[in-house]
Amino acid sequence: MSAHGTFRTWKRLALVALGGALGAALRFVVTVALPDAAHEPWLAAPALLAVNLSGALVAGFLRGIFEQAQTRGSVGGREIHREVHRDIEWAEAFFLVGLCGGYTSYSAFVAGAVEGWHASPVLTASLTIATLVFAPLAALVGMHVSGGYPARPVGPKPDVGHKP
Repeated sequence: MSAHGTFRTWKRLALVALGGALGAALRFVVTVALPDAAHEPWLAAPALLAVNLSGALVAGFLRGIFEQAQTRGSVGGREIHREVHRDIEWAEAFFLVGLCGGYTSYSAFVAGAVEGWHASPVLTASLTIATLVFAPLAALVGMHVSGGYPARPVGPKPDVGHKP
């Protein structure tokens, strides 16, 4: 790997780490600090649902924007110059992988579901099903709202202009 490639890799790692730290801190505030401050610790589980759904929505929106810029060369009808593609790579590392990845939490969701099952099986089952159903839908809504989905058609590419 060249020195330039190594620098790019370390820069992406630093951006992911910084975004992840900020995202995890935000998740902590919403799912731990706010329920504790309200003296209502039971709010942690619904707060985690809200975090995962809002994080999925934002991640879907960002994924749509980044996909649109990379495949169409434009966002919202504005042309993207070649130099901006590198900036998109950095923004994706920080916001999508780092911030949204640190903000949302599958491991906290699963641990909370196991722990919550003993206290309230009905609430836990409801929150678990809601997360599994609505988080992917929230991501899809975010992609549609950004205008970047589907930036690429799904399925095989048509064989245009080729005659057998």
